[in-house]
Amino acid sequence: MTSLFRLTMLASALPVCATAAPLLAQNQDDPFEVELEAYGGRAVVPADIIENDIDQARLEGVIGGAVLASYRIDDTRLFARAGAEVFPVDSRLNRYAIGVGGSQDVRLNQSGRVRLRLGGTYDHVEGDDGRVFDRVRGDAQLIYRQGGGHTSVARVRVGYRDQSEERFTGFDQTELLGELRHTYRPEGSSSSVSVAAFVLDVDADDDRFSFRGLGLRVLGRAPLGNGFRGFARASYLNRDYEDPFSNAFPIDRNDNVWRVSAGIERPVFGSIIGFAEAGYIDHGSNIPTRDFSGLVGRAGIRVKLN
Repeated sequence: MTSLFRLTMLASALPVCATAAPLLAQNQDDPFEVELEAYGGRAVVPADIIENDIDQARLEGVIGGAVLASYRIDDTRLFARAGAEVFPVDSRLNRYAIGVGGSQDVRLNQSGRVRLRLGGTYDHVEGDDGRVFDRVRGDAQLIYRQGGGHTSVARVRVGYRDQSEERFTGFDQTELLGELRHTYRPEGSSSSVSVAAFVLDVDADDDRFSFRGLGLRVLGRAPLGNGFRGFARASYLNRDYEDPFSNAFPIDRNDNVWRVSAGIERPVFGSIIGFAEAGYIDHGSNIPTRDFSGLVGRAGIRVKLN
């Protein structure tokens, strides 16, 4: 099955679901929801593509599509997802993913303002030439809703990535993420702002891919009038690697990654939402093949059904 055929099949579901949306949306209490998305744009290529050419491009055009089906009842949520990203410039970059997961909220006080959310996911990713990787993750979040629109979250996530050795050796890795996040959403408003600080420890089979990271992320959303909603995000991540990158560059890698972007979204017909986002990435690194910067972004449509 060609990559174009796979993506076409996924994207072709969008108009079908958009036609069915008015029927499915009649029951507002339906715990089952489906979200579909199709887009095109420019993005960073997958991290598991390594070349020694100092002039290699790390930003390329991409066409993508995804579907997410979820079932929520009381404090339990289950979901399944599938997606595809095709890079026309090089089929080695193409990715086709499927995954499943779920979460369970445990109320720690009578009001429900304090909760423990436990969850897990499994993802399988293929390329045009076979399996790329499998990944499992477990997640625990302590959520405190203080009132007045304020919510604080302390989060711990653990994971393991099993990389195909035929494609890339030494990239099997365990990860540990710790995050503190605070969100303010004024009562009665659809605006919000969220600030998160996190630490990340990745231990790969090959220490040149093992690193410790420190990061900060800010996300804001607000209505703009006439049905438009705006959003903006900014993030910073420092990655400090344990071993020299390669024989060509025998130094310990250190990256400083900045990203900023802003976008809009608006219903265009029924349950179909159009969106567009543009931004800039500055991926500074002491390894020339990992030092790059440029414009990124995407535009597309999203359909939500329930």
